[in-house]
Amino acid sequence: MGKNKLLSRSNLIRAGAALVVVLLIAATGLWLYNRYFKADETIVQESQTTVETPAGVQRAAEKAGVTVDSTQARAVAKEIKYIYETQKEPVYVVQTTGGKAEAAASEARKEAKADFAIITDKNDPDKQVNLAELKKDKDQPVELNQYNIQAYKPVIRTISITPDLKERGVRQVNFSIARKVTKDGQYVGVGVGYDIVDKRALVNLSYSW
Repeated sequence: MGKNKLLSRSNLIRAGAALVVVLLIAATGLWLYNRYFKADETIVQESQTTVETPAGVQRAAEKAGVTVDSTQARAVAKEIKYIYETQKEPVYVVQTTGGKAEAAASEARKEAKADFAIITDKNDPDKQVNLAELKKDKDQPVELNQYNIQAYKPVIRTISITPDLKERGVRQVNFSIARKVTKDGQYVGVGVGYDIVDKRALVNLSYSW
């Protein structure tokens, strides 16, 4: 009876170990696929003239799965137009080959910690970039303008004060820090504070969108 229990336990351990190995292999495969094979949906291919309009910026954001409001769209469109006309920073010029254009643009977006990026043809403002076409002539040199767009702050810090209306003073002072966890602007944060009246420390968790 004892031997059977030991065998059963041994089988469970082996099965658990095998499951862990399978999950690790699956996770590694998914990471490799997302890193090297899956198209980066946050790299949006547009024409320069299109993204110099608020509607064009909003359409590009929708393609990337990022939400921008009309005020943001107007500001981004105005900045993109100014950058293109003056060749001022923060324009990023991708100088590479057709076969490496997508990877280069994706890497530049990640380095800039941007929520999404718009790439346009550097020399033809009316032409929409087509990465699939560029890949067909993989050794052909290409130049693309890239606009890295930060739709949301990566980190939000908040200080809040709760008044004591009865005593006409301050009851609580709080500080919190939240980090963006999704590309559509959802945040998870932690905070600490102090209740002056009750003389006790406070800790809280937050979720915002």
